[in-house]
Amino acid sequence: MKNVLLIHGFNGTPKIFHYFKQELEKQNYNVILPDFPVRDEITVEEYFNVFDKYQSYFNKDLIVVAHSIGNPMFIKYISKNNLNIGQYISLAGFSKDYYNEGKDVLNEKVKLAILTKKEKEDAKKLILKRHSIYSDNDHIVPFKILEEFCQDIDSEAMLIKNIGHMGKKSRLEELPEVIKMIYNQV
Repeated sequence: MKNVLLIHGFNGTPKIFHYFKQELEKQNYNVILPDFPVRDEITVEEYFNVFDKYQSYFNKDLIVVAHSIGNPMFIKYISKNNLNIGQYISLAGFSKDYYNEGKDVLNEKVKLAILTKKEKEDAKKLILKRHSIYSDNDHIVPFKILEEFCQDIDSEAMLIKNIGHMGKKSRLEELPEVIKMIYNQV
């Protein structure tokens, strides 16, 4: 049985994660959907504490789908622990600092998630297949930062128009492109 780990971001589990879980379980995937800290509670240590509970799944057969701040937290974790991963699909991933006016807590947490040069290089070495999905109208992460993330970890970029940040405000309920990537192991 294939394991799929879903890593949510700042505001918790987006609707599309429930869609992923439902679709993947139909094909006998074991979908792991942990509760990570949200908003004020987010720290690297707290994310790592949750990852530690599932570390036995971290191997070359694991498929990871991460959203927003979950992306750099995941990369920091595998870098620190030297863990190999088979397939990784980033949704609205970033590796650099950015600023959102009026979102002080988010801005503070983004600073915690900035990736070092070593962590970016480790992502290229430790993850066999890397994909990044992002939108042209993300209201949280600037477009340039989304594009640079793809370059920083040398991932296959997929721009999908008008899907926003893919979180709650975007009201995105399905993202079949992710399911296809997992089924086809591209």
